[in-house]
Amino acid sequence: MILTREKGRAGQLGRFWLSFGLLAVTLILAAPAWCQEEKGAAAAGAVQAEPAVKEEGAANPGARLAEQIATAQEAAAAKKTLLWMPDAISTYGKGVDDLFWLIFWITGVAWVIVMGLMLYFLIRYRHREGHDKAHYTHGNNKLEVTWTLVTIVILVFIGVIQLWGDSGWFNIRLRLPEMGKDTFPVRVYGEQFAWHFNYPGKDGKFGDQRHSYIQSGVNPVGLDRDGPGKDDKLLPKLVVPEGKEVLIQLISLGKYNLDTEIYTHPVLHSFFSPHLRLKRDLVPYNEGNIWFEVEAGKGHVGKKFEIVCAELCGEGHSKMRADFEVLDEAGLLKALGYDWNAQPATEFPEVVHYYKEEKDEE
Repeated sequence: MILTREKGRAGQLGRFWLSFGLLAVTLILAAPAWCQEEKGAAAAGAVQAEPAVKEEGAANPGARLAEQIATAQEAAAAKKTLLWMPDAISTYGKGVDDLFWLIFWITGVAWVIVMGLMLYFLIRYRHREGHDKAHYTHGNNKLEVTWTLVTIVILVFIGVIQLWGDSGWFNIRLRLPEMGKDTFPVRVYGEQFAWHFNYPGKDGKFGDQRHSYIQSGVNPVGLDRDGPGKDDKLLPKLVVPEGKEVLIQLISLGKYNLDTEIYTHPVLHSFFSPHLRLKRDLVPYNEGNIWFEVEAGKGHVGKKFEIVCAELCGEGHSKMRADFEVLDEAGLLKALGYDWNAQPATEFPEVVHYYKEEKDEE
């Protein structure tokens, strides 16, 4: 009777692991369907709203047709969206997505093989009465060398192919557009816990910045309003044209309190735009440059996107976000108050950090 119970328990354990494995595989395979279901629900809501649109546009067939075309385009764009990532709007975004999918499938296949073998061995060599006791083995040197070499080849392959091309590391990080005609420059300041976007103004010159000039709510980044920076435009959002290269200088900003004369040192932030497929750290006392170009003719004009801080920078980190808008020339003229390409900026001024200000005073 005791032996029968032990065998029964062993059999139940085997069936449990088999059921658990099947459930895990089912969940993995069903995940894309869940993501699509959410998009499908949104599409269904648009279809349900269509009769109302038809009624409103009954008197204007042209407007109704334009609305239907716009709805169809949005639905087609939603189908092309990655399962858990927003649309890529930069010129190198598609290449970044292609690399992402390559790594995803390589690691996904490796995970399925490893987990499948583990599950098989758990079931195949489980404890059963009447079978020989399992023994340990050192392993197979040839097999270990083989999978190590295969892993090295795959990693080197991934590392090499991401260096060159329009979406390669050299193009995104090292090839910076020259400032001048048709290049849209912006200085981006990140502080605890806000973003500030500095545009050169109609004179095409960025003003000097000093921490001693910082005034909360009036001059949050410390622009020298008596010098070239008197025309600078400072906004809490990023506005850019489509089809033009945007050059950004990233600066981590410390704060200086005029009343207490206390300086708070800058911290590490990270400029991240999921739609651009772009992320770059703001390192204290080390400014960095990045660039991107929003694809032209893709319907991005007039849309708002998001910029967030992707580096834990303090207790207010979750609030550190800003809007990012793609505008046409008329929209940029209205937002900035000047024609950005009439007198283009040709250089970024030297970043004067707080410790440099102290040396200047000495």
